Amino acid sequence: MNLHSIVDKFENSRNIQEKRKLIPILEKIRANGYNSSQIYASHGEDSAAIQLTPTSKDLILLTTDALLPTFIEKSPYGAGFSAIYVGIDDIFACGGTPLASTITIAYGDDNIGKKIFSGVLDATKVFKTPLIRGHTTTDSPSLAISSTIIGNTTVEHYLSAGGSNSGDFLAVVWDPDGKTSATNKNYWNTITMKSSEEFFHKRSFLSPAIDKKYITACKDISNGGILGTLFQMMQYAKLGAKIDLNILESHIISDNLQFSTEQFIFLFLTSGFLISGKNETKNELIDLVYNANMKFYEIGEVQDKNEIRLKYGENEEILLEEYF
Repeated sequence: MNLHSIVDKFENSRNIQEKRKLIPILEKIRANGYNSSQIYASHGEDSAAIQLTPTSKDLILLTTDALLPTFIEKSPYGAGFSAIYVGIDDIFACGGTPLASTITIAYGDDNIGKKIFSGVLDATKVFKTPLIRGHTTTDSPSLAISSTIIGNTTVEHYLSAGGSNSGDFLAVVWDPDGKTSATNKNYWNTITMKSSEEFFHKRSFLSPAIDKKYITACKDISNGGILGTLFQMMQYAKLGAKIDLNILESHIISDNLQFSTEQFIFLFLTSGFLISGKNETKNELIDLVYNANMKFYEIGEVQDKNEIRLKYGENEEILLEEYF
């Protein structure tokens, strides 16, 4: 493994470039958009949070995602299923419970449309999120799917993606019981073969870990992989990080994984979360993670310096610096 190749892959990744392009867009929204005192959290979080009243302790959570047309074309059923799934872990990462879903779908081929809806409806059953609203275009010249997942939590139980503190450990919590997607070698599928009960059990560590303050921040690991997710988490926290790939590689070797370290850090890890937490309660957190049949891979620590630094062997390389 070569640190230069990892940095190059990171910088040239479409997913990473898209995430970096969001920064000025979000700054413009914050500066020029209308705001409300009932918005408890919004940009930068996995799920936005809205207070029912300005003083309410109850929060409604919202998260929205869209799928690439190429994915929809290759796997319309998978795209329909994923349209619901992608927002579910956003809700869990913030300490919430998914309640319902909405979806917008556009297609021109009825056969493709049937497959999309089949995936959508199967997903609502697995994730126990009824489809309550949407919009469908059946004569569209192009394919499109976007979805919104609605959830709830309380102010005390809401976990911000920007809550990391300098000195916190960084770890990946993930489900090794899966397989590589047939349509995307960088997609680790742990969802479609699981029952609803298994799916929710895998996430059962989150609620008690948040209640006991074992976790200071959390983001689900999506199409930017571990490094893309780390960039967003640290940019929002206005902190830096040092990632030791030697430690990560030792986990991969000891668990006899099919991936190299370089491959693993760029995977879309369904049932995967990047977390930061307090070192003094790390062992208690690990017990919760293992009881949920998940793996805990410590990978580094949060630092004050405005950079993300990678270490492998005795060599170090700056992945990103001065990003806020």
